[in-house]
Amino acid sequence: MSSPHVILGTAGHVDHGKTALVKALTGIDTDTQPEEQARGVTIDVGFAYWKDHVTFIDVPGHERFIKNAVTGASSIDLALFVVAADDGVMPQTREHLAILQLLGIQHGVVALTKTDLVEPDWVELVTEELSELFADTFLSGAPILPVSSTTGDGVDDLRSTLEDEIGRVAVRADRGAFRLPVDRVFSVAGFGTVVTGTVLAGIVRPRDELVLQPRGQSVRVRGVQVHGQDRPEAGVGLRAAVNLSDLDAADVERGDTLALPGFFPSTYMLDASLSMLADIPAPLLHRDRVRLHLGPSEVLARVVLLDADVLGPDDNGYVQLRLESPAVAAHGDRFVIRRYSPAQTLGGGIILDPLPPKHRRRRPEVLSTLGDLDTDTAQIPLEVFLRSAGDEGRTAPELAHLLGEDVESVVRGLLRLVEAGQAASFADGGTSRFLHDRAWSRLCDATLQALATFHRTEPLKSGIGREPLRQQVAPRCPQPVYDAALEHLAETGRLRTQASLISLAEHEVELSAELESLRQSVGELLREGGAAPPDEEDLPDKVQAGPADVQAVIEVMQGRGELVRLADQLLFDAGVLQDLEKDLVSYLQDHGEIEVSTFRELAATTRKYAVPLLNHFDSRGVTQRDGSVRRLITVTE
Repeated sequence: MSSPHVILGTAGHVDHGKTALVKALTGIDTDTQPEEQARGVTIDVGFAYWKDHVTFIDVPGHERFIKNAVTGASSIDLALFVVAADDGVMPQTREHLAILQLLGIQHGVVALTKTDLVEPDWVELVTEELSELFADTFLSGAPILPVSSTTGDGVDDLRSTLEDEIGRVAVRADRGAFRLPVDRVFSVAGFGTVVTGTVLAGIVRPRDELVLQPRGQSVRVRGVQVHGQDRPEAGVGLRAAVNLSDLDAADVERGDTLALPGFFPSTYMLDASLSMLADIPAPLLHRDRVRLHLGPSEVLARVVLLDADVLGPDDNGYVQLRLESPAVAAHGDRFVIRRYSPAQTLGGGIILDPLPPKHRRRRPEVLSTLGDLDTDTAQIPLEVFLRSAGDEGRTAPELAHLLGEDVESVVRGLLRLVEAGQAASFADGGTSRFLHDRAWSRLCDATLQALATFHRTEPLKSGIGREPLRQQVAPRCPQPVYDAALEHLAETGRLRTQASLISLAEHEVELSAELESLRQSVGELLREGGAAPPDEEDLPDKVQAGPADVQAVIEVMQGRGELVRLADQLLFDAGVLQDLEKDLVSYLQDHGEIEVSTFRELAATTRKYAVPLLNHFDSRGVTQRDGSVRRLITVTE
């Protein structure tokens, strides 16, 4: 069984011997730029390979290149923390330690370099100083090994210790949906554009179709290399070089993300938990401008403090990062923020929601959701993201995109929620839409409350239409989901549907004696009119009543199913329509088809009424139009 791939990154102050130590361990000089070689200072991230399963990332130590240091440190599994014995603890020693802590690094080895330049007792003093510095950090109790890259003393011991620590590094969990943040891009003659980075999730293979975010450009993979060797695939945790076709190197930047299509869309807002460092000289204020370091990307952002007015040293809080340019992130990603000017590391944290809506501050429901997302329990983010969707619900692909996981694993998680009674599934246009149990309960309760309010304000109306009710209660709720809620409420005896109007099950319209008399008069007129009833606008004059009262009575009769409205202004007695339908069916059974003119004679009416009546019977599935005639398609009893 092959060993899991481990990325080992250096950290420490400038000129403390990080690059020389990597060369002593691997034989590879990571300072490849002419300027780096001329100045003897690492400027950008460098790379070296050790054995088949270890990649060294050498980061610059100078304060001017901290953003490059964050780029390198963002993907490491094990830190090789370097401190020169002749200098001891220096400013970037502390800053690099803070950055590693913020990025959640959990494993490390300390190399005390340049021991050939100092006396042994000085080495002991510096070792004690480092033990104090590392207390309460991930390096507490880590091996501190004296070494000299110049003489080679201690290099073998360091190599052996690193091998032991590498064996303790846990295998990275694969969340399924491929993602590779780009930290280098270059062109190779005859091959084209190559991007490199650490595979954070999923697998990349030649001929894969991917998307370069945040620009949304589709790309095709020509080839994949790991440690300079062609590979059929590269998986999670590997440093990979990906050759892309039909793409100019000038169109790719450090910080772009190579991703599976449909996943990891770009965003201008991120919800996050933020922890401030203990030694910041000034607090972070609401809407302060910062440099956000998210993997290899750096974007400017405003920090919206959601639960505080200010964050001081060692403070924690929930924030919304509002970005000045788009970025790509997933739930659980680590980040670092630095002050815009002067550049100075302030703190860092964890992305909780990579695609949030814009929040107002101090909203209890927002803070509660962020608190639920701020957890290590794998199932909770899925449940919280589903809950936060409210009555709109979410499909498995939508949730997979939010979580950066493959759809199959999300479906398994959703089915567990359904089995536990925490979610429900509904058919929606060929897919399944899931609704959190709390949202389902709120949807049903809100529907009943809306109906109760409607009945109080409109006591003479039998009910309200399905779509007006949905728009009032839950306009974002998909129609199939809302239909399921109405069906559930009807099956449990809490509402009823009659003549396309929805009402509470116990609702009954009670007419005054005057309006009841008016109802009888209107009904008599419509029955007498038969297939040629009076126009709706003429009814007030015919029954000698006000238009408002007549309209109220019409709506009651329509709700009770006593009359049917056709073509907006035509009202027919329900019994008359039933008799006309029977006559039409009988005629078609004998003759096979009927024209409008024949039906007009059969119903003793005019074309004004005949056409709407035939359209009505078509819509009921009684007849079917075929050119100028109708034919029977079903027989009603």
